[in-house]
Amino acid sequence: MWRVWLKRVAIAIVALYLVLVVGLAPYWLAGLATTRRFQFPDKENANLTPASFEIAYEDVSFRAQDGVELKGWWVPAPSAHGTVVMVHGLNRSRIEMVKRVPFVHSSGWNAILLDLRHHGASAGAATTFGVKEKQDVEAAARFSRERAPGPVVLWGVSLGGASAVLAAAGDPGVAGVICDSSFRSLDDTVRHHLRLFRGFRWWLQIVPTWPVTDLAIYWMGRRGGFDPAQSDVQAAARQLRGRPVLFVANSDDRRMPKEIAFDLQQAAGASASVLIVPGKSHGGAWRDGTAAYEAAAAAVLGAAGGGAVTAAAAQ
Repeated sequence: MWRVWLKRVAIAIVALYLVLVVGLAPYWLAGLATTRRFQFPDKENANLTPASFEIAYEDVSFRAQDGVELKGWWVPAPSAHGTVVMVHGLNRSRIEMVKRVPFVHSSGWNAILLDLRHHGASAGAATTFGVKEKQDVEAAARFSRERAPGPVVLWGVSLGGASAVLAAAGDPGVAGVICDSSFRSLDDTVRHHLRLFRGFRWWLQIVPTWPVTDLAIYWMGRRGGFDPAQSDVQAAARQLRGRPVLFVANSDDRRMPKEIAFDLQQAAGASASVLIVPGKSHGGAWRDGTAAYEAAAAAVLGAAGGGAVTAAAAQ
């Protein structure tokens, strides 16, 4: 009799494991990644605006192609060479980019800082890892061209960097791109992050990479209303050939290893360069290596603006 009961208990444990780990966990994790609205407590930039650096700005709003209302800051520069669209990372807001504004402004470029959909003050029901966020970047570029003449450069961090590359791939009018701490593709980064997750505690090894990764990606697409296969930054980077592009990474970023920057550079071709900043943070290269970052960004702006910005940035 005890063998029968032992068999039943074993079957129940296996069934519970499959339901929780293979069934509910991928669905729940997909919801956290896509439909849950969370903003990282950005203490480093809290309450900052361009006015904190004595730079005038105005609140603006505009709509993406699919009608999502987006909020941002327009920061004009006198006799500007063009405009830089500045795009924050996952679970952040436009304030993540605000400390870069003095550099852009002093270099003689307008700036527009936007909150991506489902972030900050913007509308939107889900995060889609660049698939729909590229529409937000495209809308900011379109707004910029309506407000001021000159070339448009896209500058993003993490999700913002991925969205910038995806947007530039479909818009040959984008003059240059600065992509900081991006992923290669949604598929690649989900697999990588699950491996990191399993390494946090020994008992998390019970979570199998297969089929949990595939199921999580599937549910992210279903719950977020997008096709995960379209979140392919490396493929999009191939469309940037011939344009000035900078890929940035921290040397010991576990979330987005520096090798990603080199893979994206290879995809983008000879006009692309890489900046690796010493540090362990994710998306912290501007803080960790400001001088080197400024020089590399000035080179992109100079190439995009016909060389005029290089001298301005050096002053």
